[in-house]
Amino acid sequence: MGEMTNVAMKLRDEFDGRAVEADLTGTIQRRNFEQMAEHGYLRGPVPTELGGLGADIVENATAQRALGWGCGSTALTVNMHLFQVGAAAEAYGLSGANEAPLRNVANDSIILGSTSAEAVVAGEWDSPTTATRDGDEYVVNGRKFFFSGSHVTDIVRVNAMDADTGEILVVAIPMQSRGVSIVDTWDTMGMRSTASNDLILEDVRVPLTAIGVRLAADGPAWDPAFSTVIRWFLSGVTGVYLGIADRAREAAYDAIGTGSNSLHRARPLSDAMIGELEIAHFSASSAFECGVRRIAEIADPIEGLAVAIAMKEASTAASVAVVDHASQLAGGRSFHRRSILERLVRDVRAARFHPPSAPVAQQMIGIAQRKAS
Repeated sequence: MGEMTNVAMKLRDEFDGRAVEADLTGTIQRRNFEQMAEHGYLRGPVPTELGGLGADIVENATAQRALGWGCGSTALTVNMHLFQVGAAAEAYGLSGANEAPLRNVANDSIILGSTSAEAVVAGEWDSPTTATRDGDEYVVNGRKFFFSGSHVTDIVRVNAMDADTGEILVVAIPMQSRGVSIVDTWDTMGMRSTASNDLILEDVRVPLTAIGVRLAADGPAWDPAFSTVIRWFLSGVTGVYLGIADRAREAAYDAIGTGSNSLHRARPLSDAMIGELEIAHFSASSAFECGVRRIAEIADPIEGLAVAIAMKEASTAASVAVVDHASQLAGGRSFHRRSILERLVRDVRAARFHPPSAPVAQQMIGIAQRKAS
C-alpha cells in the first residue's frame, strides 16, 4: 500500500461520517478538502522531489478506491483535480515540463477543476465554448455543465474551440477572473455533494500562456495528449465507483443476521444472492486491477485510450451490479433514507454519465482496434 492510499485510509472513516449530512443538504464538504490538503492527498501524484507523494497512475487509482469507500462525492470531486496533476506529473517525468505548476500544487494546495461538458447526452466531442484571439490574449465565452467542485476550485481548465483554427484548446482560467461566475444548478439524484454546478464564461480574458494544449480539430479525442489525460481521469473515476461498491458489499454483510428481515431469511436463497454479489464484485475489482496495470504499461496512446475506456465500462457496470445485489441482499431496509445503501444505490448511478460514455465508449474502442490493425 502506497503513501497516498495510506492517507485515503486514514481519512475515509471521517468522510463516511459526514457523507449523510452532505447528501441531505446537497452541499460540498469543505472540511474534507481542508483535510486532504493537510494530509497531502491533493499533492499525491506530484513527484517527491517537488514536494508530493510520488503516486503513479496505479497508486492514484487505488487511493481513489479507498476514498470512494468513505465518500463517493468527495472522491469524485477531487478526481477532477488529481487527474490533471497526474498527467502533468507524467509529462514532468518524461521531459521536465510543468515543474512550476506542480510545485504550486504541492506548496500552496492549489485545487484544480475541469469541465468540458456542454451536452448532457452522448455525441461528438467538440466545444461550443469559443476562444477568440485578441492580440496577446484569448477571449473565452461559453457555458459549461457538471463543474464538480465549483465552490472549492482555484483554477479551472475548460475546452474551447479556437475561433480561427477550429482547434480545441485546453484553457486554464483562475476562478477569480473577471467574467467567471457559477450558477447553482446542482440538485440531483446522486453524488449530491459534488457541487457540480454550471460555469459561466463571459468575455473572460486569458493570456496566451493559459493555453495548455491544442488538440486537432479533426478528431481531438485521438490526440496523444488527450490519451494521457483521459487515462488518469478514467482510472481514478473507476476507482471511485469500485470504492462505492466495496462499501455497499460491506453494508450488505453487516445487514445479515440483524433486524426483522434476517429473522425470516431463507439461507439457500441468501447463499445464491451472496454468490451473485461476489461474482459482480470479482468482475468489478478484476477489471479495475487488471486495467490500471495495463494502462500503466502501455506506451501506445491509442491502445492506452482503448484499454482505459474498456476498463471504465467493464468495472463501473459491475460496480453498479454490486450495489444493486447488496441492496437486494439487505432487503427492504435498504429502501429507507436512513440506510447507507439507499445513498450508495443513487451515487453509483452517476458512473454511466462520465465521458466517453455509451454508446460513444464502445464506438471509440472499435475505432481504436481498427486503427491498430
